[in-house]
Amino acid sequence: MPLSSRVRRRARASGLAALLALPVGAALAADHAKHPAMGVCTHFGLRGKYVETWDPDKLIPLIDELGVGWVRDELNWARYETSPGVYALPERERAWIDALHARGIKIILVLNTGRGGNPVHTAPFDPEAYARAAAHLAREVTGKVQAIEILNEPYNFGFRQHHGGAWNGKEADGSDSPWIGAYVRLANLAAVAIKKAAPEMKVIGLGATAPANFRMIRQGVVPELDGVVDHPYSFRAVPELLPFAASEALVRRDGFATADAQGTFASQMELYRRETAAHGGRRELWLTEWGFPTYQEAKGGLQYAGYTEEAQAKYSLRRFIEGFALGVEVSVVYALKNDGADPHEAENNFGLLDHQNRPKPAFHAVRRLAGYMAPFRADASAPEINVFTHNIRTDQWPVTWDGGRLAAPGNVARHAFRDREGRLMIALWSVERPGDLQAQVADVEIVSDLPVSRVVAHDLFTGERRDLRFERKGARLWLPKVSVPAHPVALEIR
Repeated sequence: MPLSSRVRRRARASGLAALLALPVGAALAADHAKHPAMGVCTHFGLRGKYVETWDPDKLIPLIDELGVGWVRDELNWARYETSPGVYALPERERAWIDALHARGIKIILVLNTGRGGNPVHTAPFDPEAYARAAAHLAREVTGKVQAIEILNEPYNFGFRQHHGGAWNGKEADGSDSPWIGAYVRLANLAAVAIKKAAPEMKVIGLGATAPANFRMIRQGVVPELDGVVDHPYSFRAVPELLPFAASEALVRRDGFATADAQGTFASQMELYRRETAAHGGRRELWLTEWGFPTYQEAKGGLQYAGYTEEAQAKYSLRRFIEGFALGVEVSVVYALKNDGADPHEAENNFGLLDHQNRPKPAFHAVRRLAGYMAPFRADASAPEINVFTHNIRTDQWPVTWDGGRLAAPGNVARHAFRDREGRLMIALWSVERPGDLQAQVADVEIVSDLPVSRVVAHDLFTGERRDLRFERKGARLWLPKVSVPAHPVALEIR
């Protein structure tokens, strides 16, 4: 029996089938607080096949149960402004916005242009017209929508094709591609207009690859743009790595490095902070799309790895927790459910639910994480934490992305948090690919003389809890032979 079938049988046995059997639109009381920095992407705002498969009445109760604080969806500009200067929020959009708001779920609404812009204007990507529409939308949805995102991936769809230039924003002579400046102008006009219309609305944008985003930041972004958007897909690597490892070849391609020599997610987030601080002031980081597809690779040369459903769940936990530790404002997994039924198509298989709305392990894992982590915040002043592994595991993916090998380093990640009562929690995991081997074993040392009566290990993938043996060695707390799997375990210091 395939793994996915076994997993789904366990899920049904766990009682989620009863949840899915509730009447359409039935209210669900989530048993935990919504996490203020976690979100999920939905497709309620798209048309065509999505209208039938993305049913808000069936799916919004499941989002409520998931416990994330944010949903990211979109509204097409041409559907909002159907003739010049005439704006109307379609009834379908109004309904799902109202339904999310009623459940206390915040919304990132992308005002998107699609591939053709808005054909009611002579210039379909007219930045002044877009800014006017954005301002009108902000006034209309203020109080129910908390953030407006200016376009979705402008490098990937019609905006770049209309204005011209390379996907990474670098022309052959080293100059910025035309679309870079065009987007900066549009984003600046829209951000100012939105803030004037609805001062409390968050305005976020850029949303391109890191090298293109850096070029836009350097051209000058107005203060009204609150946050920089990035979509840090790992493609064929573990979530702690991105395909931007600094090398001579990459610097020639992009013009500069946007990460360290290993291509770590942490280094790219830090370089974003430095870049914004150097050009107009530090901005919030909004990761409004990332994920791990569970498709089967039926041919070579594909951009994404085909992850097992278990790996998708474990990697999602790792990406969320590292983002929390790095101070990311909001982190949004793509997506709530699969967009299609083809098991060999990556774009069909990013969901936490399958195409029939049945939960994958990632749904349960994200739900557990949202409830557990809601009271915790990153602790920059935490004591020193040392991890001494008994068997370091390094691994190399057997494929390349853009000519560079992507490693799974095998080190142990460790991030400190405190809850509202000030209690320390340390999240640990092995930075490796989930596979056939048992968990790593490590000795953990916490350099602190804080009084401790109990240390509990809480497995954030399984939900299991167990007490750990510990020793006090002066001003050091010693935890011998801790099991460190390839998914996060929370060490609660009491």
